[in-house]
Amino acid sequence: MADIFSVSVSQLNRRLSLIVSSDKALNDLYIHGEISNFTLHRPSGHIYFTLKDEQSAIKCVMFKNNAASLTFMPEAGMSVIVHGRVGVYERDGANQIYVSELFTQGAGKLYLEFLKTKEELEKGGFFAKKRELPDKISSVCIITSEKAAALQDMLNVISERCPLVKITLIPALVQGDSAPLSLIAALKKAQGTKADVIIIGRGGGSAEDLSAFNDRTLAIELFNSDIPTISAVGHETDYSITDLVADKRAPTPTAAAVLVTPYTLEDIFAYALSRRELIAKRLISRLDDSASRLELSERNISALSPAGKIDRAENELKLIIRNVTNSANSCIARYNAELDKKAEYISAINPLNVLVRGYSITMKDKKVITDAKDISEGDILDITLSKGNITARAIDPDRKEQ
Repeated sequence: MADIFSVSVSQLNRRLSLIVSSDKALNDLYIHGEISNFTLHRPSGHIYFTLKDEQSAIKCVMFKNNAASLTFMPEAGMSVIVHGRVGVYERDGANQIYVSELFTQGAGKLYLEFLKTKEELEKGGFFAKKRELPDKISSVCIITSEKAAALQDMLNVISERCPLVKITLIPALVQGDSAPLSLIAALKKAQGTKADVIIIGRGGGSAEDLSAFNDRTLAIELFNSDIPTISAVGHETDYSITDLVADKRAPTPTAAAVLVTPYTLEDIFAYALSRRELIAKRLISRLDDSASRLELSERNISALSPAGKIDRAENELKLIIRNVTNSANSCIARYNAELDKKAEYISAINPLNVLVRGYSITMKDKKVITDAKDISEGDILDITLSKGNITARAIDPDRKEQ
């Protein structure tokens, strides 16, 4: 037999795997059918089952990390929609679906509608506009069911964290066929509240329960809101169209209440205390400045007033008088000292002082006699002694020359 080119089974299965993996249509698709042969491999956490319809079947595997997000337990006979990719299990040469998401039939249809709406709105730019929430929020409008536990949670959180925030509730249906129109009407009404922010949402539930928040018209109304919006729908793992359109997405209604009260009552008290201290310091500083200006003004007024001028003139006059007095006293003291010196000198040369030593002054006709020949017998003489005066008559003047 002539040599024939052949490939191994593994090569064939490898080639088939490459062909299937290169087909984009087979790498992201949704398939509906009925579950059979369901197995949960507990050691690994993987799920294995067969998806079938009236004419055909294909094996499916859902690995642990994807299976962990399931909100229900699949079972045989359940109608579902699977999302995933087709691949070839090369060891057995079998086609199978690698499942990333699994929905019940009803939830699956809702999810497909969600994806369609999401794609349309994303292309229209409805997810691109995001506004920041105001720094100071004093008023909040909440759109939800007035009987919902989520409402009470939000009210409790806001009142505990910051009871000064004003809350306006606009009740609306949050599930059922009439819910989208009710939510739209509430959102329109909220525009007239002049609130700083709007919270729209509800607590958790099934995909069917949350479907009202995937409404396209509601999303457009939310996008056109004049007031910044927060979407708070379901739990952290739930995503809705309103989450994507709103300015902020809160993973839960409680988290939304925290978002609108970034400052707690304690924060406000601490801020008020710090502001009070700052204001007090500024007031004290202003009072000090005012006191200084007042003192300066008083000095200026005093300097310009007639009374002030008189006071200054009086002070200047007192100073002049004191200076003149001091100068006069100084001159008098100086003159007294000079007078004392001259008096001492005069006293030293005063002839009367000689009389103390026993001398006398003889005068005739009020003239001092210094020569005996000037006296004649019988002349009346006045003799001055150191103590007292006498009158004598010359009897026998001695005229001998000295």
